[in-house]
Order: sequence, then structure tokens, then C-alpha cells
Amino acid sequence: MNSRPAPLLLADNRIPVYYAGGERISEFRGGGDSPTGPEDWVGSLTALPAALLPPGYPQDTGVSRTDRGSLRDLVKAAPQAWLGEELAAAHGAESGLLVKLLDAGERLPVHCHPTRDFARAHLGSRFGKTEGWIVLAAAPGARVWLGLRERVAAEELRRWITAQDSTAMLAAMNEIPVTAGQVFYVPAGLPHAIGAGVMVTELQEPTSFSVLAEHDAFGLGSAAATLGLGWDLALTCFDLNGYADRLGELMPASRDLRSSSGGRLRSLFPADADAYFRAWQAECTEDLALPGAGFAVLVVTGGAGTLVWNGGETPIARGQTLVVPAAAGPLCLRGTVRVIACLPPEC
Repeated sequence: MNSRPAPLLLADNRIPVYYAGGERISEFRGGGDSPTGPEDWVGSLTALPAALLPPGYPQDTGVSRTDRGSLRDLVKAAPQAWLGEELAAAHGAESGLLVKLLDAGERLPVHCHPTRDFARAHLGSRFGKTEGWIVLAAAPGARVWLGLRERVAAEELRRWITAQDSTAMLAAMNEIPVTAGQVFYVPAGLPHAIGAGVMVTELQEPTSFSVLAEHDAFGLGSAAATLGLGWDLALTCFDLNGYADRLGELMPASRDLRSSSGGRLRSLFPADADAYFRAWQAECTEDLALPGAGFAVLVVTGGAGTLVWNGGETPIARGQTLVVPAAAGPLCLRGTVRVIACLPPEC
């Protein structure tokens, strides 16, 4: 019998968070008795920090479960087989990637995330939280807010935060209508907020670090909003530059990697994102090979088909998610199926 790790289907893995949402995830997953909540962590080796964990939840909440046990335990037992030699050498038993299904039932607060340099200096982590969004669904009139329109002085932002002046914060930002299929790149430091009615596949560095400019309305105090660092230091996380004429950096155009009668493969994020994550949009109409081999998290966004790897195959359909070990070798899709392949950072 082949004992190498094989692709595994992943169950819904909802995480307790402070905002509302999740109905679109339940519909995407097929309804039924699915869990509730606005975030489903997919192919996750990352646990929710203890400071964010409500009473009664296990300490490894956030780590994906499989029919073979905890994904984190599986990877720790065979890091090279799961992650490949280069990624295992760079990060040990850590993929460097966290994938989420996120469905905002209300507007999320204006916030930003620390860079790697800030995280190393002040949070004891080699990872910050650069992220990217692939919009799966959007209600009519849905919006996101990305970056400031014009440069803002730190003192002005501090006044808005002290007053919890949401109106002023949002008015200073780029408000962007959202439709399904759009892609957004959100570097660490960029102020942003996702509006109600938006569901995304989110790729990010594997942390939960957020600095919340808005927090009172979400029942959070200053300590939680500043990662316990206080506002003097936390404010230095924010990128206060203007992005009104730089939105192309945040709304990248996809690049064709391969197109044939069997399907189309596109790269969704800019080259700047490669140090943090990568994503391919695979639209298979008959038979489509994915390049290379390596750890991947797959989100099946439409249709039905078959995932083929070295040593086996499994049927796949909309709403399913899978984690793929490097040892599975190059992948091939068959059928009429759409898949987002979420990949770890380049080493």
C-alpha cells in the first residue's frame, strides 16, 4: 500500500471571531448542519491565539482536522513529504500560509496588519500579515475600503481613533464597489475594511495580528485593538500614504499561465506577493494539468470533476476544500470544474 501523504478533503473549520456573518459560507459548503460563523480556516496549521480564544474552546482551535487527525500533527510527523524540501528547510513544520473563507455579515472595522519587520521586533513572530482576497460572492452594492485616498498625518489618525470617528476614517479611504471574481492585494500596513455582503477566499501570512482603528463598536478595548502594545507603538503599523492614484497596485490583473482546449490557468496576484503567497485560478473544461508539485490548499469554486495525483484520484465539486501534500506530485484536473489553488510563499 502507498504510505505517502495524499490529498485530503477538509471539513468546515469555523473559528470564533468578533463580527457577524457566515451564511454564504454555509451555502457554499452545501448547507445542512454546517457550523456557523464568518471565518472558515482552510488547510490551516495555525491556531487561534490564546488571547482571542473564548472560554471552552480547545487550545488548537483553528488547526484543520482531517479524517487522519490534526493537519498540524500530520505535517510535523513528515514535514518534507507535506511541504517539500525547500519549504520545510525554510519554515520547519510551518507552511507560511493561512487560507480562509471569510463572509462579512457586517462591515468589518477599519484596521491594518503589521509587517514582518514590525512583527519580528515587537511580536516575537517572523510573520506579519500581508493578505490577498479573491471575491467569491458579493451582494448588490457591496463595498470594500482600501488605503487612504491622500496622505494623512499620524496625529489626525490618532484623533479619529480617540474619538472612534468611523465616518472620518471611511471618508478618507478609497471606497471600491465589489463584484464576484475581483482580486485585491492588501500589503501589511494598509488600512482597510471589508463591507457587509462580501465573501472572499483570503490568503495571508499565518498570524492573527490586527491593529483596529475602530474597536468600540465591536466590543473590543484598546488593549485588544493594539495587540497589547498601546497606541503610540501600534499607530506606527499604519501606512499613511495616499493610494488614490495607486489602486492598480491593490487591484492586480490576472496573468495567463496556460490556455488550451482543456482549460485555462491564471496567476491571480502580482509578483510582489510571491514572498507571502501565490494563487492560481484553474478553469478546467476537459483536462488541465497544474504546474509543478508542492503543498497547496484547494478551494473548489464551481462545477464538478476529478483531482488526479501520483497514486490516485478523488472526485471534487463546488464547496469542497482540500489540502495537498508535496509528495502527491503534480496535479491534474478533469471534468468541468473551477478551482483556486492557494500556494505558500516562494522560498
